[in-house]
Amino acid sequence: MSYIQVLQLISFAFLMSGGQVLFKKTALSISAGLNNENSLGLIEGILKAATIPWLYMALFTYGIATLFWLYILQRIPLTLAYPFSALAMIIVPILAIFLFGEKLNWSYWIGIIFIFIGITIIAR
Repeated sequence: MSYIQVLQLISFAFLMSGGQVLFKKTALSISAGLNNENSLGLIEGILKAATIPWLYMALFTYGIATLFWLYILQRIPLTLAYPFSALAMIIVPILAIFLFGEKLNWSYWIGIIFIFIGITIIAR
């Protein structure tokens, strides 16, 4: 696999991660000002989500990522490309620490190491 292909796959993982962060931002916007007793139902939540710009940014990001994935799959076998999507399992929680103040336990960090080792082995 060439360095350009690896860079494309990493870029794809960052696009997908960006979409996930935007979906989280949408979810936080939906629930802003609500407590567990006043949570919205499914229909009310969907209607409120439709008014939040973060949702449209997330969908746009996912759309671009999907088109980019199609481009990638024309050039790289799925068996080599797909494991790189696991990078999102590393990127998203790390972004969640900085953007949303979420916490990760020690077992998560061990898992990150194993994911990274696996992707490195497959890329070679």
